[in-house]
Amino acid sequence: MPNAWYWLLICLAGLGEFACAASNNDNARLAIIIDDIGYNKSQSERAARLNGAFTLSVLPFTPHGVSSAQLAHSQGKELMLHLPMSTINNMPMGKGGLVSGMEKDAFLATVRQDLANLPYIKGVNNHMGSKLTQETEPMQWLMGELHPRRLYFVDSRTSAQTKALDIANHYQVPSLKRDVFLDDLNETKAIEYQLNRAIQFAHQRGSAVAIGHPYPATLSVLERVRPILAGQGVTLVYVSQLLKPAPPKVNEIDLIPTPVTVLKPGELPYCAAPTPDPLTELRTKIDLYDKNAIMKWRIFGY
Repeated sequence: MPNAWYWLLICLAGLGEFACAASNNDNARLAIIIDDIGYNKSQSERAARLNGAFTLSVLPFTPHGVSSAQLAHSQGKELMLHLPMSTINNMPMGKGGLVSGMEKDAFLATVRQDLANLPYIKGVNNHMGSKLTQETEPMQWLMGELHPRRLYFVDSRTSAQTKALDIANHYQVPSLKRDVFLDDLNETKAIEYQLNRAIQFAHQRGSAVAIGHPYPATLSVLERVRPILAGQGVTLVYVSQLLKPAPPKVNEIDLIPTPVTVLKPGELPYCAAPTPDPLTELRTKIDLYDKNAIMKWRIFGY
């Protein structure tokens, strides 16, 4: 549990961070994806009824996946397939998972079954996948399947070594990456803090993508997010509204360099935020660890 000083710093920094964020981009847009829809009926339906342009990502072959997708569609939500992929620790994925080492035919058959299981799907993002998203060939197979279907892809970035986004671009699949996880710490103050970071990124870059889950604390924050965003000049949009045409293909996707931002001495990449204590920092390094390998109890539970 983070110490009291951390939460005090968050509270004290909040107004300053919002003010700094609001001074940057007047047309900032934020897409919020809610993952893991389909296992918990009440929480999935609560997410489907959120007021606003939320994007819901549904796990295939879950007890309430289809019904939740139908309800969400009737409520005007955009829908994605939350595609299970293998992790570095070989965590269980449930039916429809893509496993490292699958043959191409079995891999593509699984992707097609997952897509056919759910209605109204506009795109795909990875569920877990700290291992599979690092592997070139499976990502090539996936993007080769998504491109002719005109589906977009969002890299959830459960691994810092992911190749998924670069390969999606190579295959001309409209794609984005996750900027912020809202609820790696499933506590209201931490979720509000991460939302504030997403707002900062949206103002700095013009747009941002945040991912949350249908936890009660997360949904409580999102149920009151619209006036917060409006007050900061940020528009809540569907993921599809942030997509840009994919960049031209290149000959060798593995040679695509990762963009590096060079900062001047003392320059910050975005508005200053409080530094968390070491324990909190370890628990929130999602780009370095697969969160479901750390917190096994959270794979399917809320």
